[in-house]
Amino acid sequence: MNKKEIMKKAVALAKKMVGDWVARMALALKKVWAEVKKMGEKVLPALKGTEKQVKWANEIRQAIVAFVGEEVKQYISMIDEKKLLKKAQDERRNEVKKQVLEALEAFSNTIEATFWIENFRDNCRYGKVLEGSKRTILEVFGDHFNQGSWEVFLTRVYGQRFFPGLW
Repeated sequence: MNKKEIMKKAVALAKKMVGDWVARMALALKKVWAEVKKMGEKVLPALKGTEKQVKWANEIRQAIVAFVGEEVKQYISMIDEKKLLKKAQDERRNEVKKQVLEALEAFSNTIEATFWIENFRDNCRYGKVLEGSKRTILEVFGDHFNQGSWEVFLTRVYGQRFFPGLW
């Protein structure tokens, strides 16, 4: 859900209330933001493009960001449990976690609608990630990583060295 959608929902809610408009909007915004935070949904920036592109890209982006976010969460928990980077020092583990989270943030905040459509239109249908699309999605996400973290991330996902000749 982006800020525009949050505001639309708050206006609709405020219109149903009685009293001063400013007070109604304040209360409605408070309720909507609480709902968003309760759902644990990240508020994404508005996309740039035509109205049709933005509508389609928002649907794609919600599904892709949720999918990649879940993969990153699992990856970080494996680092915390020392299933990955077993021999690495805590400092190195924290550095890799930081890089992965920064990559997720950069990926999620991509605002060009064409990026989401061109890269993922064949990987989502009706707001759901299609089976067999995991590899393609993570390849695009990997563009936001540096080499070492990307290799470790893909190794975790696929259980083997991935793209050995790429670097």
